[in-house]
Amino acid sequence: MIQLVKPTERSSKPPDDIRGRCFVAAIDCILNQNARDAGAAQFPVMNFELFQLCHEHRVGVLEMPCPEIAALDFKREQAPRSTNRDALDTESGRQRCAEIATEVVDRVEAYRAIGYVLLAALGGNPQSPVCAAYDGDSGLRNESGVFMKALQAEFQERNLDARLKGMRDHDPELLEQDLQWFRDVLI
Repeated sequence: MIQLVKPTERSSKPPDDIRGRCFVAAIDCILNQNARDAGAAQFPVMNFELFQLCHEHRVGVLEMPCPEIAALDFKREQAPRSTNRDALDTESGRQRCAEIATEVVDRVEAYRAIGYVLLAALGGNPQSPVCAAYDGDSGLRNESGVFMKALQAEFQERNLDARLKGMRDHDPELLEQDLQWFRDVLI
């Protein structure tokens, strides 16, 4: 089980290396609103305030691929009267989400192997069928998205303790609560 640490407790680094050596894993659409389903964008480009906090605290960002795009293409094509959750909460959809989660956690472990610290894995809004991250007392709640559940399972399988948190940007007050949570993680 990894021990979560604050950015101030980062591993030592060579004096000529200015990297912060801490990072977050963030779903694609937090970094790039173009990845969101039509009508779901909350910002013109990205959640700038979140990334400004990362920049100020020298925290890197590992972009997690969008499972909806990977499985359904940019058009999110699925059967008539079917939702993205319906399309991905299937055996093949869950398998694709598990494959992406494996790739993400492989990268997290590669960073950890050279002394980097994962501060959190950031998911999406409650409306996201795939990336919603409803956090509970002992991990994600059942109504979380298909991909975030796969990501949590992959972290657990490898005995890696990771904070998974949704960035609820659909509501300014909830987003401010989530950004305050993130500020607290950074302190």
